[in-house]
Amino acid sequence: MRIAIACSSDDPASSNMAGHIIREYGLDSVSPSLFVYGKHEIVLQRIDKPLWSYEHADSLNVDMILFLSQHQSAEGIPALTVHSMGNWGMENAYGGEPQALSAAAPGPMLSAFRLLKSIESTVGKTYEATHHGPCLKTPAFFMEMGGNRSTIENKDLAALVGSRAFETALEILDGKTEYEKIAIGIGSGHYPSKFSALATGRGYAFSYIMPKYAIRRKDGNADLSMLRKAIEMTKDIDIAVIEWKSLDSATRKEVLSMLDEQGLEFERV
Repeated sequence: MRIAIACSSDDPASSNMAGHIIREYGLDSVSPSLFVYGKHEIVLQRIDKPLWSYEHADSLNVDMILFLSQHQSAEGIPALTVHSMGNWGMENAYGGEPQALSAAAPGPMLSAFRLLKSIESTVGKTYEATHHGPCLKTPAFFMEMGGNRSTIENKDLAALVGSRAFETALEILDGKTEYEKIAIGIGSGHYPSKFSALATGRGYAFSYIMPKYAIRRKDGNADLSMLRKAIEMTKDIDIAVIEWKSLDSATRKEVLSMLDEQGLEFERV
């Protein structure tokens, strides 16, 4: 198995995390943009553009990609996050394709989240709803730190998150990504606290999280085509988890009908 860690020189949080990994774990330089570790089982690829625009990352020819990125928050709330990639609607201003999902890595992403939770810091840790690009065939996810400028530029925190990212890669190589169920999350907002709690409390490994604002279209109808796509793209899916009160009764009825058609069990939180 071969894993890539992707970082961007255009992103201070990403650069600081990657720099720590290179120094701390003794990665060997192949070129100014490529570093390797352990017989090339882990490669660190540096690009000079935003990571969400790295649409050619499949060319790395690896089994999984972990993107190290800064986290943006309109409210300026500091956070450490993980999320899968994709665009639920027609908007793709931040990479990917309209109404397309990137291949997910639910088990590894759960491992990354558990390791983030182990950091002793007042900064919050959370899953995010699936969003932005790139759109890839290689299983991948984002691991982020930030929310405001001071957190994004915090080198001490970057060292901690960078170490957790590298530990995630090592766990994957050692086959230590443990989980109880592969799940898809339906409902909630952009920061799904109940899904995050299920991840750490009960070992639910989420592939995609489709927030409530992505389900109900402007014409008032539920958009179930992307939910079907998310279910189809989730390998070995066990369960759908619905944040019950975040959806109105009409939407819940449509979602439950579709899940019944798919033969997929659900759980409400």
